[in-house]
Amino acid sequence: MIAEKVLGAYAAVGSLSPAEQAAWYCKAAQEWEINTFEVPLLAGVPLAPELVEAFAGLPASLVVTLVAQWATSGQKNPAYGLSSLDEPSRQIAVLDTYSVLQQCTALSQQGIRIRNVVVHTGQRSGQAIPHAVAFYRSLVDLRQSVDAVLPNCTLAVEVTDSLPRDHPIPFPAAKKASLGLSSLIEVLTTVNREDVPGHPISLMVNWGRVLINGDSLLSCIRQILESEVSLTGVVLSGAGASANGFIDSHNSHLDPHSGFTAADAMACASA
Repeated sequence: MIAEKVLGAYAAVGSLSPAEQAAWYCKAAQEWEINTFEVPLLAGVPLAPELVEAFAGLPASLVVTLVAQWATSGQKNPAYGLSSLDEPSRQIAVLDTYSVLQQCTALSQQGIRIRNVVVHTGQRSGQAIPHAVAFYRSLVDLRQSVDAVLPNCTLAVEVTDSLPRDHPIPFPAAKKASLGLSSLIEVLTTVNREDVPGHPISLMVNWGRVLINGDSLLSCIRQILESEVSLTGVVLSGAGASANGFIDSHNSHLDPHSGFTAADAMACASA
């Protein structure tokens, strides 16, 4: 059952001017009665004033994703990420997340609720266990930091594809995660059992990004629901078709080759 609808349209409206984007979000809130939006934030790049004014005026809730931060920095430095085996690269990713948390704090002070901050592992460069240890270290620190500055916000980890490094589809269209779902559940279970301040970290699943792995999203949802880790939400979008398999491109159910249909959305909601 869907308890709350979150609209993630940043990829579709990103080419518009900030003023046009603000008007679009206000129209979406009025016509569709949705006032919770997924938006990407970049370290050191404040949200446009027009968008801040619009979100504060609604008022809106935001699900802040670091997907753009992670994809942009990951193309420059493949070792970048919260699960990086290269310690300086891991620390940079943590510091970038702190920067985004500072922005979220400023937004919350203007009346904008930050519902979730969604982070990612980073690319794979070695074996799962060292990546899991590095990710654990990052999440323990970030869980406490989120609680200190955004006590009503929940940190979440997005489940993305974990294709091998030699797969022909390049990053960031694929190969975005160092850890698969089972490993993520193990890491988050361990982090959440730590006696430190902060809400338990949850998981978010993106239908299209799970398709890239060739996994069944409904099976992933059931695996999470049967674990100790909470499912904070499901991104209902498809993927793009290519000669080498699905790629990350947010294709909708209107694309017959997206791997996602209206019936899939209904089945997900029922799960």
